[in-house]
Amino acid sequence: MSNYKFAELPSNESVASVTTFLISAWFVLAGGAMLVEPSVDSQARALSAKTPVVTVRQLTAQADQPDVRFTIQVVAQRDAGRVS
Repeated sequence: MSNYKFAELPSNESVASVTTFLISAWFVLAGGAMLVEPSVDSQARALSAKTPVVTVRQLTAQADQPDVRFTIQVVAQRDAGRVS
C-alpha cells in the first residue's frame, strides 16, 4: 500500500506576506482614490454651475378687485371634562 500524501499547507511566512500585500494594495487604492477625488471647492463650483437662475416677478393686485375676507366659525359640543 502507498501512503496518502496531504497537500502542503501554506507556511506562516506566505500567509503573512499575502496578508501584508493585500492590506498594502488596499491602502494604495484608497490613497489614489483620495488624490483623484475633486476638492470640496470644485464640487461647490460645479454644483453652483448646474443650479438654474430663476427670475422672480412680484405681481401687484389690481385696484378694481375687492379684498376677500373669510371668517370661519367652529362650533363643537364639549363633554363635561370627560376624556375618552
